Amino acid sequence: MKKTSSDWYVPPEIGFFLVIPIIAVLSSMLLPLVARFKSGDVTGIFYTAVAGGAVGAVLLFFARLPLYRQRRFWTFGSSQLDPFHRKLYRVAYVFLGVSILLLLLIWLRLRNDA
Repeated sequence: MKKTSSDWYVPPEIGFFLVIPIIAVLSSMLLPLVARFKSGDVTGIFYTAVAGGAVGAVLLFFARLPLYRQRRFWTFGSSQLDPFHRKLYRVAYVFLGVSILLLLLIWLRLRNDA
């Protein structure tokens, strides 16, 4: 029997035990970020947000590249893309969304200081 990635099945009980380490890793990444916001040192967060936005813009360009090659510049959404480029499109918007969220938080932090 040939195993492919689509044949994987994770029982709900095992999936529940995988959630705990995921939460631990995410919180260990989030707590230093919160500490930087409290201390007022937001330059590293700013550079991270700008870099994430740049990565998101590049990924969005590569996701829409098949449409650009067809000279279809004014299409909205990912419905006309193949599955690989659709996933790339969504990952690009995740990067862009996180970048915008971080820039908004920095703006709110600096606005309260003034």
